[in-house]
Amino acid sequence: MRRLVPLLSWCFVICLLCSGCNKPQSSAPDANSTAAVETAGEASAADVKLEILSFDEIQQRLAAKQGRVVVMDCWSTSCPPCMKDFHNLVDLQKAYPGEDVACVSLSFDFEGLGTPEDAELPVLEFLKSQAATFDNFMSNEESDVLYRKFKLNAVPAVFVYDRTGKLRERFESEGAYEKVRALVAELVKEPAAASDATESPGEVVE
Repeated sequence: MRRLVPLLSWCFVICLLCSGCNKPQSSAPDANSTAAVETAGEASAADVKLEILSFDEIQQRLAAKQGRVVVMDCWSTSCPPCMKDFHNLVDLQKAYPGEDVACVSLSFDFEGLGTPEDAELPVLEFLKSQAATFDNFMSNEESDVLYRKFKLNAVPAVFVYDRTGKLRERFESEGAYEKVRALVAELVKEPAAASDATESPGEVVE
C-alpha cells in the first residue's frame, strides 16, 4: 500500500504535464500570415512611382491614354483638402478595369525653390501611404507656371477626359468626387470614336 501512494502521485504529475502541452495556441499570431500581409503592403508601396515631367510631357502622357476615360487629380501636400479627397482617386481606380478608366495624379508641390527633386520625397511618401499605383506626375516647372498653363486658380482640381481625349469637365472645388464618379459612369458607356478636335487642358468642352 505504501508503494502504491508514490506511484499514484507520479501518475498525477504526468497527467498535469501532458495537459499543459496540449494547451490551445489559437491566441498566438500566425507568423506566416503576418509576414504575408507585411510583404503585400511592401509590394504595394514599391509599385508607387513619381515621375517629374515637363508640361508638354504630361500632355503627351495624357494623350497616350486615348481610348480610356482619364481622371487627373491636381493636388499638393500643402493643401489639406487635396489630401483629404485623394483616396477617392484610388477608389475610382479600383472601381473600373484599366482598359476603361485611367487615373492620374499631378502634384503642384514644386514651387520653384531649389529643384523639383527637393520636393519629391514628401509627395512620394504620401502617394505610398495611399497605395497610389497609377501614374503620378510632378511638373519640373514651378507651380505658378503650371497654374497658368492649366488655367487654374488653386487646387484641388479634377480634370475628366472622355475616351476621345476631349476634356469634358473640370472640377475646382473640394468634395467634387461625387460629381466626378457620376460623370465617369456616363463616359465609360461612350464609344472611343475618333475626335475631330483636340482641346487643351484649360478648355472645357461645352
